[in-house]
Amino acid sequence: MIGQLLVGLLTATAALTATPVLATAQPEPDLSGVERWIDDHMAAAMAEEEIPGAAVTAIAGGEQILNKGYGLADVEKGIPVDPDRSRFLVGSQAKLFTAQAALQLVHEGELDLDTDVNEYLRTFQIADTFPGQPITLRHLLTYTAGFDEDHMVGWLTHQEPLAEGLAKYQPARVRPPGSGVVYDNYGIALAGYLVEIASGMPYADYVEQHVFRPLGMNDSDARCGGQGDTVAYLGDGTPTEANCGYLIPSGTGPAATPADMGRYMLAQLNHDPRLGPGIAAEMQRQQHTEHPALRGVGYIFEHIQHNGHPLLFKGGEMPGMNSYMLFVPELDLGINVVSNGDGRSGEGIDGIKLVEELVDEFLPELAPPPRTRIRADVEQYTGWYQAGRTSRFSMYKVKALWRAPAHVTANGDGSIRTTGLSGGPKDWDQVGPGVFAERGGWRMIAFPEPGQLAVDGSTNVFDRISIGGHPQLHLAMFGFGTATGLLAVAGFPLLAAIHRARRRPAHPRGARIARVIGWITGAAAVVFAVGFGSLMLDEPAATTAVVEGTPTLIALLLLASATVPLAVLMVFGTLGAWSRRWWRLTGRIAYTALTLGALSFAAAALLYNFVGPPFH
Repeated sequence: MIGQLLVGLLTATAALTATPVLATAQPEPDLSGVERWIDDHMAAAMAEEEIPGAAVTAIAGGEQILNKGYGLADVEKGIPVDPDRSRFLVGSQAKLFTAQAALQLVHEGELDLDTDVNEYLRTFQIADTFPGQPITLRHLLTYTAGFDEDHMVGWLTHQEPLAEGLAKYQPARVRPPGSGVVYDNYGIALAGYLVEIASGMPYADYVEQHVFRPLGMNDSDARCGGQGDTVAYLGDGTPTEANCGYLIPSGTGPAATPADMGRYMLAQLNHDPRLGPGIAAEMQRQQHTEHPALRGVGYIFEHIQHNGHPLLFKGGEMPGMNSYMLFVPELDLGINVVSNGDGRSGEGIDGIKLVEELVDEFLPELAPPPRTRIRADVEQYTGWYQAGRTSRFSMYKVKALWRAPAHVTANGDGSIRTTGLSGGPKDWDQVGPGVFAERGGWRMIAFPEPGQLAVDGSTNVFDRISIGGHPQLHLAMFGFGTATGLLAVAGFPLLAAIHRARRRPAHPRGARIARVIGWITGAAAVVFAVGFGSLMLDEPAATTAVVEGTPTLIALLLLASATVPLAVLMVFGTLGAWSRRWWRLTGRIAYTALTLGALSFAAAALLYNFVGPPFH
């Protein structure tokens, strides 16, 4: 979710890819007034989002310049946020700790970045889906391993040990490693397990001894430690439990105080050797890009920009808690924003927005560089593109239903227009083979290989889809099935009542059974559509329901599953109606239409992996 918001421009050069972003010497920035500016921004943002509590930690000039709490850590108890004591779930920011730990072991010769991970694994193996193209630690740390989206129903409730969970819930490999960056929780958890294997100690123990302790992060916990005295609040204001699951190295459970995260930022900003020899530079340096003209990723750090000013980013998200860490090299500045409420947007206090506005306030506005426009055929790039993080084999594919795919059209003058790429329609001029620059802006996109769209600074490539794969078609299939189901639910009882009132002879037993099956099928479709649709209106609540596998969600999925055998039975009922002439012609046509609706709904349920159990 966050990654799709991070679209920006890169004027990539060899110097950029060879030099750590934060290593560039900068004149001492004038940050006078930054604290008051942040205070004003936080007050407005917390009021607008209705966030209970938050904290901001800022590092500049080699020292901490701000470590401040806002609002309440616990609303019911009236406990204020204390940035030195209040723990927040760091979510995916824990991936930074995992990458650092793995790189330490690489430097010690215990791990190798380019060795097949299966050579390290003892109790299970990663499927050899692409023979001759093994997954390596380098792939894991740059989100290029190629695993399917790893969310499954109830994954936060799976409390198995790390190795057991990785073996039991291994997702499918859906793309060759290195062929596309797609944000990946399973892959980072696998990197955490390699840390366990190479070090001979549990992941959390290694992180505590080799990541936290050297930096004085004494109030941080890499286990399923919960958030201490800080309560997490969903978008509607209700508190939520801190479930962890088995993917702890990816961020499900680790917690830290804002002050401790400030210590970590300071170490990264200063290239502190306590992180490991040269490891800060390695983590920050661009390690993968989809195209030389685009910003890519370091080891976990994401290279983004705002109006031409380079930034480094890593965010974290857990139900009820959100965190944003950004570095602004030109200001020699690092900022971490955490909040204990999802708020109205579902993303807490938007740290990206805060830093972008801060950049606008404290850095000069830059004009996009002049570019030479290329006039060439662009028809090969047109079509619909879906985010690569869209799951193929889990029910989390449902995210595609509320996120329209990107659409690329040709303008007729060698340029293209896109919709669905972070904002409204945009025109792009071709400035290199398959490389396009935003007209009048800083952003860049590229088509690095046939059927693939890459966005500058994003951890999510887009894959071309056919019209048959368009989510709007699938929504129509659900809609048709729900509409016919509603007709069945209302119509069959009404027809039965009319039939009895007119004292007509009873229909044959087969016809009555067919109608009952039709009514049950329609009821299942309608109840699922209403319940699931209501859930999807609140994306954070929907995400929480999925990852926690709530009873309501399981009941809805069981209803969706039931529509498949019921639709098959309706096919037999339709055949019987026509062969045995159970009803008048209009009745047979109507039942056939209801059967087509049931088949449409069942097919869409299968397509979106709603059918089980087990549910994934």
